[in-house]
Amino acid sequence: MDPSPLRALEELHGLRDPLLIATFVRRNGFNSTAAAALAQFGVTHNAKPVAEIEADPFYDFSVMPPSVRRVDDRRVLDWPTNEVRLVSEGSRRDVLLIAGVEPHLRWQAFAAALNGYCAGQGVKDLLVLRSWPAAVPHTRPIVQRLTAAGGATFAAELGLKSIDTQYEGPVDFGGLLSTLHAGAGGENAGLTVVVPNYLGVVPNPFALLSLVASLDRLAGTETPLPPVEAAADQLRARATEEMAKNDELREAVSTLEQNYEAIVAQLTGEAATDELPSSADLLADVERFLRGGDDPPPT
Repeated sequence: MDPSPLRALEELHGLRDPLLIATFVRRNGFNSTAAAALAQFGVTHNAKPVAEIEADPFYDFSVMPPSVRRVDDRRVLDWPTNEVRLVSEGSRRDVLLIAGVEPHLRWQAFAAALNGYCAGQGVKDLLVLRSWPAAVPHTRPIVQRLTAAGGATFAAELGLKSIDTQYEGPVDFGGLLSTLHAGAGGENAGLTVVVPNYLGVVPNPFALLSLVASLDRLAGTETPLPPVEAAADQLRARATEEMAKNDELREAVSTLEQNYEAIVAQLTGEAATDELPSSADLLADVERFLRGGDDPPPT
């Protein structure tokens, strides 16, 4: 029997109602904003590495090669890393974080190793973060979509409706992890932040701030991010300037603003019908992407 590819860096005892929050950047850059939000949250709250997953069995290095850098007079190789980090300072519960890279190979072994480790730490609750580009205006509040079979506690804490999408078909690695985690006895959900698809800034600071605010609600923390807030202000000012100079952009944003309420209702499950006439492409794009269709811009 092969040894586990996950290595504990520290023995943990008596975690307080632990929650695992995970996100995985895909080959095309998807979930970059979600990963940046989770990383910022961890850095701000002094998250410490408690476990790591070996890279070699799970990655095609012709697709994602290691990088080299100089440290003093030495050349050091950096490989794709997937560390589990623990936030415990200033939170009402212990939070395990993994902001990693989606594996290219052996998904089931990777997920089994991570889920097995979490089960050993008493983790019952799992939240998978994603970021997704869509036709939403940057001038309106960022939209978040919570999907779960259940997920009542997450929904209450986040102030969101929990949507059971009844989706059947291919899944990303986060979906696989969530499916294998089912039956752990706790909350199990996906939280997607919807990113305005025309700004071309990754990670998107508006979406990043929105996600971190949600993490704070779940963990009972406060995460000040002045540099990200400054970046959001600069991006907003630049977009306003471009709209003033470009009639086509201004009209396009105005159209998105007019459709915003309907799009939010459809994305968050508040629409009165399952038919999505004006924004069907929003959700169809997700399924088309999962099935290997053309990729939208990275998020």
